[in-house]
Amino acid sequence: MFEEKDYLMKMIKEFTNAIAKIAGLKAENKIEESQEVLSETLKHFTDLDMKVIEALPYDILIHKIGGNTVNSEKYLMLSELLVQQAEIYEIRGEKSRANNLLAKSLNIMLNILLNDNNPISESNVVKVNEVVDKLGWYNLPNESELLLFQYYESTQSYAKAEDVLFHLLKSDENNKDILKKGISFYERLKDKDHDELEKGNLPFDEVLEGLESLRHYNG
Repeated sequence: MFEEKDYLMKMIKEFTNAIAKIAGLKAENKIEESQEVLSETLKHFTDLDMKVIEALPYDILIHKIGGNTVNSEKYLMLSELLVQQAEIYEIRGEKSRANNLLAKSLNIMLNILLNDNNPISESNVVKVNEVVDKLGWYNLPNESELLLFQYYESTQSYAKAEDVLFHLLKSDENNKDILKKGISFYERLKDKDHDELEKGNLPFDEVLEGLESLRHYNG
């Protein structure tokens, strides 16, 4: 137990130092050196290279890293490395490659945070917000938007969850599954404390309005 904890702490410290080095080199405009450190760090912590990562869907990447076990720290490390690589691509003017990695990073983060039994930390909330701001959630594929919808509900950002929900409905009006998820969302919120709903910027009366609108939704 203690050995496992010591190993985890050592791994986190090594990773934090590597990220600081990568960021420092980028700040000094030493892009190639930054890329070298990033590639080495990626190989060390995930045993993958960037070509493989860019080619594979995010769910396959999760399986490759963890196999049949859940290793939240390693998944989040991969997610952070993808953000760092995306920033290098942006500096090089490779916007589409950058966005591809940012979307994968977001999907990995959301998937892991939603399936982790521990509360979502403030630092991870900040990281998610940063990636969403870079991409613009309205530009995300439906798969990513659905994860974001679930994430916003889990972090009590109810108004944001509602915004994503209606964007999903408008982008795929025949998706009855989304409609069902939306109705279930409002049903859950209806039972929440009114103060909690206010904090999430979705007052009780708006919850009832949303529920009623989905019950009669026809696109």
